Amino acid sequence: MSFYDEFINRAHIPTLFPKERNRVVVACSGGTDSLFLLYLLWGVRDVLGLELSVVTCDHGLRPESADEAHEVRQRAWTLGIPCQLHELEVPIFQAPDESVEMAARRLRRQAYAAAAADFEADAVALGHHMDDQAETVLLRLARGTGPRGSGGMEGVRPLNDRVNLVRPLLGYRRSEIEAQMRHWGLRGVEDPSNAERDYLRNRVRHEVLPLMGARLNPGVVQHLARFAEQQRKLEAWVTHEAQERGKGCVKEGCLYLEPWRFLPEILQERLFMGWLRDSGMDLGQLGSSQLREVLADLNRQVPHARRWKAGGLAIRADGDVLRVENLPKVPEVQDLTWPGKVWWAPLQRPLKIAAARKVDRNASNNRQFDQTLTAFMKKPSTGRQLRLRAPLPGDKYQPLGMKGRVKLSDLFINEHLPANIRPIWPVLLCGNEIVWVPGFRVADQWRAETADCLKLSLEISH
Repeated sequence: MSFYDEFINRAHIPTLFPKERNRVVVACSGGTDSLFLLYLLWGVRDVLGLELSVVTCDHGLRPESADEAHEVRQRAWTLGIPCQLHELEVPIFQAPDESVEMAARRLRRQAYAAAAADFEADAVALGHHMDDQAETVLLRLARGTGPRGSGGMEGVRPLNDRVNLVRPLLGYRRSEIEAQMRHWGLRGVEDPSNAERDYLRNRVRHEVLPLMGARLNPGVVQHLARFAEQQRKLEAWVTHEAQERGKGCVKEGCLYLEPWRFLPEILQERLFMGWLRDSGMDLGQLGSSQLREVLADLNRQVPHARRWKAGGLAIRADGDVLRVENLPKVPEVQDLTWPGKVWWAPLQRPLKIAAARKVDRNASNNRQFDQTLTAFMKKPSTGRQLRLRAPLPGDKYQPLGMKGRVKLSDLFINEHLPANIRPIWPVLLCGNEIVWVPGFRVADQWRAETADCLKLSLEISH
């Protein structure tokens, strides 16, 4: 049996690639794992009905990274596969309180979404393998994760509402991949940062897991990966149970607490979190301690109304009915003149447009949504009207430095814009074209290419 046949037999193909023809973007850095994934999927493309493209990212963190990204593009072209190169410039777009790793991950996900949109792809394939899974599980357990987090990385998970992230290599050890690459006569690039012990994951990879394998059990990687798989199966069952047994608890957008209190604690938590998510909350903003406090309060029957702020969402319990309160009213479109200022009433914040003689990169890098947000754009031609409105379903634009358009809804989720203000977050347009979304980059076609430009500021209210 060939290696390709073995992969087809081992992989959960119907889950990863469910269609007769699957359009897949392969995320390839040029490293051993992602390069192996590229050649593997290329080798089985006809059998699995894959239409492939490649996205590679130059993070701008090492002098040699540009050459490595161009090498990936050359390999893709040699295989007859289209390739997009995204120059992320992580140091420039890193937020003040954001680590380099988190900024790089955020920008990569934006690049994946843009490449998938351009290719009209169903999925973006990543090269994570079993050893990566074991590292992830161990890190999450050490940080105090719950049942869901201990399931590690999923083989399939949504990137956005149209595209999935798929990980076809979770069943393979790093050693298997390296051996097959040698058999193929291929060699990936080595990122020197992977050997640096300053990064926590690298310490787990080079110190903790080898020690556990030597002193506790040589099969520790396989056992951790199997544990993660069992946790994911358990999570799927819990989610199904919550949906089935919680049908009488959620009606017309409200959570009815009397039947909810009779559910087991794990189903209470899952149903409550699902209700919050469906109400528009980003669950990443909800801390575990706050979750426990709210759940304990909800299990107490009291005669008076109660209110909580859960992850930026205002919720209220009247008797035994829990609902979201004060949903924002979508504002009307406002015309702007420049220079000038307009009051964005839903946020109680002014948006100011002023002439500028230079671009201040430091000012435009701030991504703290509760602070002043700034960008610079070229001046519109005479007669073109600037307008301010709230986001509309399906809104897309091409942020500065990206190769394709992305949906605003995806950006809001990825950047953790609080769910309660997403429907009223301002969007600046020129005509019908999105120019700027505060907290994100100006549109690529509106970049300030000369010193004579406009400075845009969504200021804090005083």
